[in-house]
Amino acid sequence: MKRFLSVQFITPVLLLWCVSARYNDPAANTTSPGTAPGNENSFYHKGPLPAKPAFKWAGAWQPTRKSSGDGITQLDIKIGSFITLPDKESLAHVIFNVQNRFPGAKPWATWAVGDLSRATPSYAGISDEAHEQYLDYMDQLGVTVFLEIFPFKANPKKGTGATDVTGEIDRWLGKFKHHPCVGGMGIELEYFGKAGDSAARVWDERIKSHKAAYRMFLRHYSPDHMPPAYRGKGDIIFINDASEGTLEELNKGFAAWANRFAPSACAFQLGYPADEDCMDGSNATGWWKLKDPVKDWGNALLPLISNPNQELGYIWVTAKSGKTYNTAWDLTKGSSLPVAKSN
Repeated sequence: MKRFLSVQFITPVLLLWCVSARYNDPAANTTSPGTAPGNENSFYHKGPLPAKPAFKWAGAWQPTRKSSGDGITQLDIKIGSFITLPDKESLAHVIFNVQNRFPGAKPWATWAVGDLSRATPSYAGISDEAHEQYLDYMDQLGVTVFLEIFPFKANPKKGTGATDVTGEIDRWLGKFKHHPCVGGMGIELEYFGKAGDSAARVWDERIKSHKAAYRMFLRHYSPDHMPPAYRGKGDIIFINDASEGTLEELNKGFAAWANRFAPSACAFQLGYPADEDCMDGSNATGWWKLKDPVKDWGNALLPLISNPNQELGYIWVTAKSGKTYNTAWDLTKGSSLPVAKSN
């Protein structure tokens, strides 16, 4: 289960969530004083337009989740459940229903492998054969996939040992690195703890030993879990998966995260079931209230990020809703898919 960090490290931000209304209101794109005739949406200026933050990657998490029913406040239920989609096309639609909202972004997915039975919520996972079939399709569609593992600390009380992270890296890249879609590997730190500089270096170098161009991502909601100094070749991706707060609070935290780790690449894993409605179970607020949740949330976040040249990623979590008032939320169909290319 995830928390958002609402205290010390969040810096003041002047632009609030309401900017999305400006960017998505057709009335806002009307002629204004000082605009060039015939080009009403751009102001007079000399030289090129200043760069603005944009998502380099946009897509989804595999496995996706389905949210719980109405009025749920018990957290282990409110966070929803992992779902195994019925076919590769359904997963592709989830990914491209996100990417389609940001046409300039490249399609991507973070892709859990291994045993998630100790995670919360737990998940049995899919077979290697199913991974192969899905990854073949990602190859054909041009989706970039980052495999990810969920390492655990040792728990003497339960008689469980610590995960051998480098062993898991070798295991899963050894199985799937033949897929052109695979762009690297990530480590979820929720159950492992902080990644020190030495550990991050070992993991990064092990990933790159399989292919020099592979990139590593590290994921948590607290910046203190990230390596304090190690940045490798400058290609680490720092993913924030904060949840369980208001959209405004979460966006401030995401922006502070990006601004803290700049110029390193950062990504935001959001759209969790817990944030679909209020934490008190009411449906007065939450991402379900947005006109176009995927697009509106992303467009509200981007102006809060300071570095226009920073690589940014966007990962949506909830593919289906269990709410009676949001039954239309189903990302498993209706996207614009590219023509699949033969492997």
